[in-house]
Amino acid sequence: MTHSTVAPPEAGSRPETAEEPRLPPESRPYRFRAWTSRVLRRLTGVDEDLLDEVPEERPRYTLQGLVVVCTSLLAGIAVFVALGRFTDTPWPLLVPAAAFWAGLILVFDCWMLSTMHGVKKGHRFRDYTGRIILAVLVSVVVAEPVLLYVFRPSVEQEIRVDRQQEEAAFRSSLERCNPVSGEQSTDPSCTEEFLLTVGGSTLAADRSALAATVAERDRVQEHVDSLRGQLEEKQELARLECNGSSGDGLTGRAGEGVNCQRLRGEADAFEEDSRLSSYQANLLELDSEVEGLTSASGVSTADFASARGELIDEKVADRTAAEGEHGIIDEMEALGELARGNFYVMAAVLLLRLLLVAVDLFPVLTKVLGGASKYDELYTARADFHRERHGEKLRIRRKQLQVDTDRDVGRLDAQQQADRNENDRRMRSDKVRQRAVLEDEIARQASQYRGQRGPDGEG
Repeated sequence: MTHSTVAPPEAGSRPETAEEPRLPPESRPYRFRAWTSRVLRRLTGVDEDLLDEVPEERPRYTLQGLVVVCTSLLAGIAVFVALGRFTDTPWPLLVPAAAFWAGLILVFDCWMLSTMHGVKKGHRFRDYTGRIILAVLVSVVVAEPVLLYVFRPSVEQEIRVDRQQEEAAFRSSLERCNPVSGEQSTDPSCTEEFLLTVGGSTLAADRSALAATVAERDRVQEHVDSLRGQLEEKQELARLECNGSSGDGLTGRAGEGVNCQRLRGEADAFEEDSRLSSYQANLLELDSEVEGLTSASGVSTADFASARGELIDEKVADRTAAEGEHGIIDEMEALGELARGNFYVMAAVLLLRLLLVAVDLFPVLTKVLGGASKYDELYTARADFHRERHGEKLRIRRKQLQVDTDRDVGRLDAQQQADRNENDRRMRSDKVRQRAVLEDEIARQASQYRGQRGPDGEG
């Protein structure tokens, strides 16, 4: 009876799974696909060595890396569209700027995902709140150019209508503040911006001359009418007297009597003395002059109106040229006006903006909504292990430091005691030596003293 034995896998070998590719490992397509997948996973911040423990998680992180790449490409396209619409730069020069922005968003998303590995204890969304807010801010900036591009026809139409209305209002203010009559406007809203100076116009002089002539004609006309009335009264009185009509101041006798001839003479004398015919001739001349001045005033009025119109057109053209092409701020304001004016437009703008923001948030959402994976559990376990190992190392180093400190303290204490003993020995030696010197000095002094007294003890 034979027993079949299964050899254990060699150290470092990967367990076989259903996800292992069927292509030979040495084939070029397999190497390219493996390299591409590894690069995509690298964008998510995973550790390939740790991922080897859970190979079934590779597709998840590979696709997550692909989401990061797509999001950064969308950001680059958004910047390319925005710069192409609002600048005159040739499109080949826009590619580096779009690539830079795409790379910046790619780095940002990679950093964002690299900080979200592991199993979070407590409230998961609370731990990710700051990251999500930051990602939302970036996604709003990225999505706005795309949103403006989608609503481009309506936005441009809104801007065109707004500018036409502003131009019409500006033209109306110019016409109101500069009337065709040439008179100075007293409207307080007519500031220096709206006042025009029509050079070379004779309208004011013609109108002034016409007004003066009309006033003179009216004065002469009034005087002529008064003289005519008086003459007609006198002629009527003479006619009644000659006809024999009765009344105040009348004789009632018909015929050319004395009173009839007298009244006729008075009427003729009044006509001659009042110079009525001269005044009438003057009135005819004034009427002719008024007609000429009226015609001249009409011509000068037409010239003034034409020059005024040209100045207004020039002023409006200068204002339009000063505005130039509309920019992104104008388009954002126009889109806001469209949204405020129509509920369906507002709903469409809001939903599309949310959709674009959600697309830009895909890298974070795939991590938040996907929940904790086996890799996250291993990542957390390894992080805890490293933390514990670091703690143990710190404790060992702390204990070693304490042992070294105690050893150094003991050595220093022993050295201090040895120095103290040496000092005591030296002090005792000094005392013994000083005592011996003192005794020798005493003996010498005693011997000297005895020598001075002599052998008989006499001094």
